[in-house]
Amino acid sequence: MIAGARIGFDPALPWSVMIALAVIAVIALGVYLLRGGGAPVTRAAGLAFLFLGLMQPQWVRETREPADDVALIVVDQSESLALAGRRDAARAAADAMAQRLAEQPGLDVRVREARGGPDGTMITGVIEDALSEVARDRIGGVVVITDGQAADPPDEPNRLRELGPAHVLIVGDPERGDRRLELISAPTFGIVGEAMRITGRVLDEGGDAPVALSVSIDGQRAVNTTVRANREFSVDIRLTHRGRNMVIVEAAEGPQEITLSNNRAAFAANGVRDRLRVLLITGEPHAGARVWRNLLKSDPAVDLVHFSILRPPDKQDFTPLNELALIPFPTEELFERRLDEFDLIIFDRAPQRGILQAYYFSSIARRIEQGGALLITAGDQEAGLDGLYRTALAGILPSQPTGQIISRPYRPTPTALGQRHPVVRGLPDPSRWGHWTRQIDARATGGQTVLSGADGRPLLVLDRAGRGRVAQLWSDQPWLWARGYDGGGPHGELLRRLMHWLMQEPELEDDSLTLDPGPRGLEIERSTLGNAPGTVEIISPSGQRSEAGLDESAPGLYRGVAPATEQGLYEARSGNLRAFAAVGPLNPREAGALAANPAILRPFANATGGSVFMTGEDGRRLPEVRRVDRGANAGGSDWIGIERNGAYTVRSAVASPFGPGWAWALLGLALLMWGWRRENG
Repeated sequence: MIAGARIGFDPALPWSVMIALAVIAVIALGVYLLRGGGAPVTRAAGLAFLFLGLMQPQWVRETREPADDVALIVVDQSESLALAGRRDAARAAADAMAQRLAEQPGLDVRVREARGGPDGTMITGVIEDALSEVARDRIGGVVVITDGQAADPPDEPNRLRELGPAHVLIVGDPERGDRRLELISAPTFGIVGEAMRITGRVLDEGGDAPVALSVSIDGQRAVNTTVRANREFSVDIRLTHRGRNMVIVEAAEGPQEITLSNNRAAFAANGVRDRLRVLLITGEPHAGARVWRNLLKSDPAVDLVHFSILRPPDKQDFTPLNELALIPFPTEELFERRLDEFDLIIFDRAPQRGILQAYYFSSIARRIEQGGALLITAGDQEAGLDGLYRTALAGILPSQPTGQIISRPYRPTPTALGQRHPVVRGLPDPSRWGHWTRQIDARATGGQTVLSGADGRPLLVLDRAGRGRVAQLWSDQPWLWARGYDGGGPHGELLRRLMHWLMQEPELEDDSLTLDPGPRGLEIERSTLGNAPGTVEIISPSGQRSEAGLDESAPGLYRGVAPATEQGLYEARSGNLRAFAAVGPLNPREAGALAANPAILRPFANATGGSVFMTGEDGRRLPEVRRVDRGANAGGSDWIGIERNGAYTVRSAVASPFGPGWAWALLGLALLMWGWRRENG
C-alpha cells in the first residue's frame, strides 16, 4: 500500500447545474468587459470565490494499492497456419513470450486465441474484445503472434492508440513462394450437357510459366488443359447430371509450395435439365394409357409426345376413310430424323408387326446404348410373335417372354434385391398393396429383378445398356392401383421413381455416396446393392485422412456421421465412389494467401507505437521484453516495450474541507459588492 493526496471537490449542486452556472458567469463577465466595466478584476475574483464556495474544495488523503498493467498476447491459431504447417510454431512462440512477460513485475499477462472464420482471421476484433473490460490506464501493450494474414486491419489505426503499443510477431518466411489458384467467375447453375464457362487465375511469383490445369465434376475428370500463370484463363465444362455438381479446379504443383491446399478451388453448380422429351407409344386403347399420360403431363419438366395406335394397318373393315385418323403415324420423322431428341421412349402395349420397320428398332437400340432410356410395359401381344423381343431390341433387353399369359390375381412383391434398390426401397408396406390380375410370364437372363409377380416370376426388370438404361414391366395393370382396386398401391411413386432411374437421376442411383454438412457434422449416406460397404474415408480441407463407420438404416442404405472441424471442401471416398461437401465457404479466405505477410498489420503496429518482427518458420527468433514509461519509445531492433502506467486502486480515502463553503461564497459576494461600489464611487 502507498499513501497519496489530491484536491477534490464536493459541489453543493449537481455537476450539470454547476457547469451551466459557470458558463453563464463567463458570458456575463465577457459582456461586462466589452461594455468597459470599471472593476473587472474585482468582479472576476468575486465570481471565482462564489463559484469556489459552491464547489466546496477539500484535501483528500488516499490509501492506494498499485494495479498491475495488462499485457495481452493474441496467438493466431486459424486454418491458414495449420495449412502452412506453422500452428505449432505459433503456439510455441506464444508460450515463450508469455513466459518472458510473466517475469516482469507488476504485469498481468493474458492470452487469447484468434480463430479463422468465413471472413478470415479477425485479429483486431479479438484484441478489442479481450481488452473491452480493462481500464485504459492499465493496458501496457499487445503482442500478436500470427502469419500476418489478418482479415480486419483497422481502417483508422490511430483510433487504437489507447490500447498501448501493439507488437506483431510474424511466423514464417515472407520470401518463401507459394502457387495458388483463384476463381474469378464460376456459374452457380447450368443446363445439363451444355457448355458453361469458368474463369480464373493461377498466381505464381515465377512469372507466366505454363501450368497444368484440371477440372473434375464429382470426382470424375472433365477437362485437362494448360494455362499461363498470372494470366486470366477460361475453361468450358458440361455438367453431367441434374442437381448439385461439385466442380473442382486444380493447378499443378509449383516449384515452391507452402501447401497444395490453395492450388485447388471448388464451387457447386446446380444442374438443370432442359425439358425432357419423352416419346410415349400406346398400342390398343386400354385403361392404363391414361395413367401414363396423366403422370407424364403432370411433370412440368417433361415435354411429352404421345401417339396411340388406334388401328393397325392390316385391319380390314368398312370404316369410311374420312372417319379414320387425320394424320398417318409419322414413323420416319420420329425414328429417323428426331429419334436422338428423345430422352425416354415408352412402349405401352405397343405391337411391332406392321407398324415399325425392322431397322427402326436397330436405331432405337443404338440410341439407348448412347445414353437414352427405354421402358416397355407388356400387353398380351408381348407373349406372341408380335412382341418387341422379336426385334433388334432383344440385344439390350434383360428378360424374355416364355409365351405364357398368367390370368389370376397376384400381389406384386419386392424381391430381396428390390428391397435394397432405390426404385422400390422405402415404398409403403408391400403387404397392403392391391392385387393385379394379369402378367406375361418371362425369364430374366440378366439385369436386376426388383419386383416379382405370380409364383415369384419376374415382374419389373431393370438393366443398363451401354450408357443408357432399360426397364421391362411384364404387366400393363398399374392402373388398377390408380383406381384403388383391392386397396390400390403406390402406382404414382413407383412409376415416378422408375422414370427417374431411367433418366439417371442421381438420387435414384443404386450405388451411390453422398456427403452433406449437418448439425452433428458431416452426414454420410451410402447406397449399395451389395454387401455392407465398411468404412468411408474422409479427407479434410487440410489433407488429413480419417475413417468413418456406417450403420445400416434401411436395406441397402447405410448412414454415418464424421466430425467437421475445418472450413472448406471435404471429400469422402468409398471404393471408386467420391462425394464432396463444403463446410462454411467452399473457398475460405483462410485457404487463400498463405505466405507470411508483415505488410497487412504494419500500419496498425506503427500507429500504436509498436513494431513488427520476423520470427522465422520455427518462431524461435523472439525479441526481448522491456518496461517503458507511457508514451516513450516502445521498440528496438531486438526488443519490444510494454508500457508502465502507474495505475492504482483506492482502498480508503479521508477528505478535509478547505474551510466551510459558505465562507468562500460570502467572500465572493463581498468582492462583487466592492466592485459595484467602486463603479459607482
